[in-house]
Amino acid sequence: LFAGKNIFRGSWDIARFANETAGDKRLGDFESLTGWNELSEAALAAGRTQLVRRILANNQALEESLPMFVPQLLRRPLRFLSHDATQRLDRKYAHLVQQGVLREALQRTREGLANANSDYLLGHFSYADISMIAVLEVIAPIAAVEPPLGPATEKCWNNKELATEFEDLLAWRSRLVSNAKTSYSQFHSELKM
Repeated sequence: LFAGKNIFRGSWDIARFANETAGDKRLGDFESLTGWNELSEAALAAGRTQLVRRILANNQALEESLPMFVPQLLRRPLRFLSHDATQRLDRKYAHLVQQGVLREALQRTREGLANANSDYLLGHFSYADISMIAVLEVIAPIAAVEPPLGPATEKCWNNKELATEFEDLLAWRSRLVSNAKTSYSQFHSELKM
């Protein structure tokens, strides 16, 4: 995000800037949100590695990863380009992965919601909710993307085991994204349901 002379590189810094600019702490007290952000980042790193490795093992997903302008006839012979790029992503981020952190993040989200006795982790909508909803994208994505994911790539994004185990959290996400006070346009496809 470019804001005047400032450059904000990550979602945490962008959200903090937006919160401070709004002046009403609508996203919460960021000092108390650090733990949720760290948990989300760790879970997203694990989810990213899970996704990248599924794509590496799926030739059709590798072909779907090529730019749209590559003709269908050339996708199979050029698959090695996607494989190389995907492998580089894996090498770049794999060191960030902590074993079991994705399931732990989901369990802690479930516990946090139960402790708050609310649809909001802190009892009111905050960046904690946003950061943990983002984690759900790596097990059952709903965000609208352009161009749309190909069928093989979409399968790589889904983790049916975790989606089944944490279907209560997916229902929680659906409630928040269908609420105009807590949603935004990226989830427009979910809002139409």
